[in-house]
Amino acid sequence: MSYKNYKIVRIFIAMFMAMTVSIAISVENVLLAVSAIGIGMISIFLIKKNVKAVLVDEMIKNIAGKSALIAYSITVPALAVLSLVFMFPNFNSEGSYLYNLGIIFSYIALFNMAIYSLAYYYYQKKYGRDNK
Repeated sequence: MSYKNYKIVRIFIAMFMAMTVSIAISVENVLLAVSAIGIGMISIFLIKKNVKAVLVDEMIKNIAGKSALIAYSITVPALAVLSLVFMFPNFNSEGSYLYNLGIIFSYIALFNMAIYSLAYYYYQKKYGRDNK
């Protein structure tokens, strides 16, 4: 199976999983939702084993790294500014929805920064500079 066909099949499996889980939630059947997710994950794993190897050159990896850095550089400051915008005008009413939304945005920004820092530390140890 080619990688292009694998991507199409993966999308259909994900759509089937989403429909099954939404139906299971609407009829309040947890077992159906869990089994749909499990069967979908197993089928994606089994189909992925049949995919032919895809060669990726250094230019594609470099472009992917730069685009991920740009996405991170835009997302985290935007989340931080939004959290401040939602929290400070509603600082006196700590139970309001906008204040809670600001708190959630700040936690998401902190989580993004932690994931970035851990990934940077991991790849620095794996591929690069050892600061001994």
